[in-house]
Amino acid sequence: FYSDPRNPEMQNAPHNRPSYWLLILLLFGIKLTAAAAAMSTPQQMKLEHLKYEAQKNNVRAVSQHDVLGPALTSTTNEVSFLPVVYISIFNSVVNILRPDPAIIWQARLPRVLWEICIAFVAKSVNCNQSSLCLLLCLMMVPTALVDIFIWAPSFAMFAEFESCKGGGFLSRQPKICVSDYAKGIGRLFVAVQSLFTGVFYLFTAAVAWTTYAEIRDSSIANKNAKAMANALQ
Repeated sequence: FYSDPRNPEMQNAPHNRPSYWLLILLLFGIKLTAAAAAMSTPQQMKLEHLKYEAQKNNVRAVSQHDVLGPALTSTTNEVSFLPVVYISIFNSVVNILRPDPAIIWQARLPRVLWEICIAFVAKSVNCNQSSLCLLLCLMMVPTALVDIFIWAPSFAMFAEFESCKGGGFLSRQPKICVSDYAKGIGRLFVAVQSLFTGVFYLFTAAVAWTTYAEIRDSSIANKNAKAMANALQ
């Protein structure tokens, strides 16, 4: 049953006030995710792929007096994973500051450290290190799948707008419940956050894999071209 707010026993219960700042933070997170996704659009990757194909088709035959330069140039100079750094920092801050007494800080720490690792790898990626692109892809895929298929539905399912005390199987106290909007809105916020960041991380994993494949193919083509030029000298 629900208690009377005037009951002295409920003076220590959570206050019944909406968490408006969580709604503002949610809108900011959605805007930040959309802006980050816009900075890594599929059109950019399509343009880079067209450049790669054009340069691949323009590899010409060489003679004995012609020294062949690099057959393919890097196609990943314009690919930036800086939005991943912003999203990871945003997730870390939200996980630390989000009010939810049911989730202690020891349970939040692993995800915060994982987000910091993602931000560090994304910041370290450059156009000459295909291994870091592959590492970022391998980190993004499981993170995205866990966020989309585990955390998002779990927090949405267990979002409750009330806090209860007593009433357990071994408790002699009656069950007393009061409204707790901060708890419910906070968990709905995490559900939406997990869904949006999961989709963004999954898209980033695809971009990282494409970048890794282009760097690998470009390196192989350059080695083959140099071997051909040395053989014809």
